[in-house]
Formats: sequence, C-alpha cells, structure tokens
Amino acid sequence: MSEKAVLIAGASIERLALAALLFVAPVGAFAQNNSFATVIQNNGTMQSNLTKQMINLPGIGSSTSGTSAAPASCMPPYELQRGPSGVVPPELQGDPRYQQYLRCRQGQPNPQSARPRPGATSFPAAQHLPLTATDFVPAQSGHPIVDQAIANMHIALEQRRQLRDAAELMFNRVATEYRRNNLAVSVMVAYSTALLTLNGAQLNAQQTREFAFSVNDNLAQRPQFALMSPTEKQNQSDSLIFQAVMIAVLRDMGRRDPQARQQAIELSRVVLQSLTQS
Repeated sequence: MSEKAVLIAGASIERLALAALLFVAPVGAFAQNNSFATVIQNNGTMQSNLTKQMINLPGIGSSTSGTSAAPASCMPPYELQRGPSGVVPPELQGDPRYQQYLRCRQGQPNPQSARPRPGATSFPAAQHLPLTATDFVPAQSGHPIVDQAIANMHIALEQRRQLRDAAELMFNRVATEYRRNNLAVSVMVAYSTALLTLNGAQLNAQQTREFAFSVNDNLAQRPQFALMSPTEKQNQSDSLIFQAVMIAVLRDMGRRDPQARQQAIELSRVVLQSLTQS
C-alpha cells in the first residue's frame, strides 16, 4: 500500500467520528412499541455474544486462563471516560484499567495478561500496518447474517422493513464514508456508536484514527484471524455493523420513549464489554 493510499485511508477513518452521528434512522421512523424495542435489544445482545465467540482474540472480547488482555484498541476504558470528548480526568487516571491502557499505548506487556504473543510486533505511535491487513473478500453476496437475524425477529412486517432499511443505510455509509469489507473498521463502527450512546462521548479525529489502526494492527497479528474463513470474517463484520444499527434504532426511539433509551444504554454497555473485555 503506497504512502498516498495510507494517507487517504487515514483521512477516511478520521471522518468516522462525524459519520457516527449520522448512523441513525430518521427520527420518528420507528413506532413507539416497547415490545419492538425489547426484541431489538435482545437480538443485539445475542449478536454481541456472537461477536465475542467469533473473534475470540486476546484483547478483543476474550480472555485466557481467567485473565484479561489489554484492549486491542489501546483506548481508555469507556467506564472512565467523561464528557463529550471522552477524556479520562486526572482523578481517575490512577485506576488500574487506565494504567493498563497506558502500558498498551507504550507497547509494554500487561502484567495481568497471558504470555506475550510469539512474533508480535510493537509499533511506534505513528507507525501502523496498512488497513488492508484486515480487509476481507465477502464469501456471499449481501449480508446474509443480518437478513437471517431480521427474519427471525418476532416483529411486524413494517417494522421488519424499517429495520432492514436502517441496516442498508448503515452499510452504505460505511462503504461510502471510509472502507467496506474491513473488520477493524467494523469494530470501530460498533465501538464508536456504543460509546456515543452510553456516555455521549464522541471520539475526535485523532482518537478515531488511532483506534481503527490499533485494532487493525492487533487483529492482523493474531494467528486466529488468519485462520478465520472468508465467511466468518464477513459474518463477524456484518454482525458488528448490525449491532451499531440496533443501538442507533433504540437511541432514536429513546428520544420519545425513556424505556427504549435505557435499552439503548444497556445494549451499548454489552457491546463495549464484548469489545474491550472490561
């Protein structure tokens, strides 16, 4: 990948923080039906559990021998972030989770994690693998796992159509705004949507870019990632993006329904926990 191409990819990733705000269905598109919201929340939780099982990589939703690895994204733990910029205030920086994040950023091993990965590479702050490292070629046309999830929901026909339209909108924006068929980007979409919904924190351009490239670096170095079939990579990526869709739908409904708003928060927490193992 040429230097120019890397810069273009980086610029595209930097637009993600702004694009995340657009990843919602039009206000009022979904009926105020709490059973509908509950179905979405339950399905989103199931999809998040599937994420944890499918990736099963240290640092992204997995642990070994009862110990948790540092988040693959090297981002501050979401529970400690405050305000719209998602900063960790000085009074919380002594927290072990924040110190773990600092070690991850500095390329130092986490003393609580499993033994270091053989052959793993430590990248300087400004050096990353190209985003193509976590690209995949779809094994099937469309998004079968999303179609199946929506088909299995016990919701009205019109609600099913609305949810499918929201999913298509999300996938189109992912492809148009930055990069399609890339697992690191899909992680970023799910993470940023959940973080914004949970505590109102919107990652700035630099945080967004660093997160995506850090996930890319860590995923690409995992032997397990190389062993994933094209179908598994596609299903994992689509599942992550669909989780963001369901969070956004619940958040939209929550503008008028406090219970749906709470369900959006709960689902966001589940998704963040599955991605950061916190």
